[in-house]
Amino acid sequence: MTAMTTETRHLLMRSEFPAVPTAVGVVRRIAERKLEIWRVHPRVVENIGLVVSELVTNVVNENTPSFKLTLAEDVPGSITVEVWDSSPAEPRRKEPSLHDEGGRGLVIVEALACHYGVRPDPKGKTVFAVVETR
Repeated sequence: MTAMTTETRHLLMRSEFPAVPTAVGVVRRIAERKLEIWRVHPRVVENIGLVVSELVTNVVNENTPSFKLTLAEDVPGSITVEVWDSSPAEPRRKEPSLHDEGGRGLVIVEALACHYGVRPDPKGKTVFAVVETR
């Protein structure tokens, strides 16, 4: 008899990038292109691109040498964005004023994702956001 697995993760992308300011736009475009190839709805591609850009910006601001981006369909109807880096510091949601130039990253992620969070691990952390595709 063959054992059945409950693992349903469908990887769309998993790559490592240097944590430099130019990575934000480059990685966003790469992620959006991968999603377009998988025929994800353009509105969802735009939302996930924005989530990727906000999470990568947080990593770049942590001054870590590199990060890993994963896009996966864990369950039908949603895509999980994961950004791993070697810093143990968890991003904190801020309440920026209208005049603040930054600090809106997790506010934006919260607005676009059905849920998000942080998974610490011994070598760093993974910040994730789940975005509905329907």
